[in-house]
Amino acid sequence: MKKLMLITIAVIALSLSGVSQRKELGTNDVMPSSAQDDKVKIKKEELPEAARQTLDGDAFKGWTMVNTYRLKNGEYEVELKKGDTTQTLKFDKSGKVK
Repeated sequence: MKKLMLITIAVIALSLSGVSQRKELGTNDVMPSSAQDDKVKIKKEELPEAARQTLDGDAFKGWTMVNTYRLKNGEYEVELKKGDTTQTLKFDKSGKVK
């Protein structure tokens, strides 16, 4: 019984120390991210022709292009917005939707 009680106390103590560490980090702190290093902002005109045709088609009528990126691996990422809705599309190197 003593062992079970000691194990329970140890687990609770470890759990509380983890909470205090996460709390110290805070929600407004910015964590370093390599995601921004993996993409470069580009203009719509720099997208492959196939990607531009897709975005100009009926499927994306009413959507506004917010940001366009070339990814480190040669693919593309486009952030779109329509009203309060946003979505991100990824295109391969040839401009086809992934």
